[in-house]
Amino acid sequence: MSKLSNLEKRVAKLEKELAALKRGDSTPATHSVTEKKGKKSKKNQTKKKGKRKINKYFQMMLAAKKAGKPSFVYNGHTYKGTKHPRLGMVYRKG
Repeated sequence: MSKLSNLEKRVAKLEKELAALKRGDSTPATHSVTEKKGKKSKKNQTKKKGKRKINKYFQMMLAAKKAGKPSFVYNGHTYKGTKHPRLGMVYRKG
């Protein structure tokens, strides 16, 4: 029986809210669960981050590419470049 009485109470409460909304009251006497507004949880928000730093190899490779160098040395390895029609220069370990 308690479930039935709880259900009847909830129905009466919702009917009151509906009547208040029909009258045009901006704030009904009771707030329903669906009307609650709160802050978004932090896990759902995404922070905007700046660009990621370029690693040392790419920094050296791009510098060599801009200067038009045929090769560059990084970490004890020599990278030799070959001309590419679209990309300019492509470097490989050589």
